[in-house]
Amino acid sequence: MPSAAPAPSTASAASPRIALARVALEAALAVPDIVAGDAGIHGLRVTADPAAGLLRGVSVTAERDGRYTADLALVARMRPLLPLGDTVRRRVFASARRRGFADDLAAVNVEFVRLAAGEDQPAALALPLDAGASAPPQSPVAERPPRSRPDEEVGR
Repeated sequence: MPSAAPAPSTASAASPRIALARVALEAALAVPDIVAGDAGIHGLRVTADPAAGLLRGVSVTAERDGRYTADLALVARMRPLLPLGDTVRRRVFASARRRGFADDLAAVNVEFVRLAAGEDQPAALALPLDAGASAPPQSPVAERPPRSRPDEEVGR
């Protein structure tokens, strides 16, 4: 008699893309001075995970060779960002190796969306991305006046 056991649902068995998104975000958030993941300025750094809900701060895309690239959008404390980004990349690759995804992960891109003001001030992170203005605030830097052409200066 054939087995009546139901086939595993696609919702319970995470795809490699979703599993890598989870691994990358967890590894990034375990790095000291990383405060949170963020959907990014355009809200694109998210991954829908049927088991855990929306993973804010990571998107994973398939490459032509069948491997994946993880793009992280993170909020960090005020620290030198280049070394912090390198640390995040190393942690993500190490975590992927430990969990059996070494051959699946091609690249990790790290973007710092915002900086937290201090170690104990994540309150600035409480506003959701879509709660405020639709465009980033204007820069307070004054614009340089246009240069005059050399032939205009000669006529003066």
